[in-house]
Amino acid sequence: MKLIWQLFGVDVSDQQPPNKYHGFVYELELADGKKYIGKKSMWRVTKKKLNQKEIASMVNKREKKWKFVTKESDWRNYTSSSKLFGSREVVKKTILELALSKRHLTYLETKIMFQRDVLEDDNYLNDNIGGRYYRSNLI
Repeated sequence: MKLIWQLFGVDVSDQQPPNKYHGFVYELELADGKKYIGKKSMWRVTKKKLNQKEIASMVNKREKKWKFVTKESDWRNYTSSSKLFGSREVVKKTILELALSKRHLTYLETKIMFQRDVLEDDNYLNDNIGGRYYRSNLI
């Protein structure tokens, strides 16, 4: 069974991501009832060298010999990069918020994690918020 991303109850896994959004904050529900909150970028920017034809057509030979290329990321099949999962089965993938930029994405993830009290609620697998606040430090 292929899991789908849901946004407000609507399947968005097969839709083209809008260019104005950078990424989203998500919640995964696992078969054992646990939950996990994370973030995912929908776009990936890579640096690509220019080919010989592009370099030959350059007027100013001192210009950069590379360009930035934006491609869609693997967000459709993504589950998580967290090592807390192990072999646990994900049963539901929900998009909670859409972010306009990388900074906005980090802010929204942090905000939602604090709102849902992920460090104190045992139903969540998250063990830290932003690499700064840790579950083990709260005890």
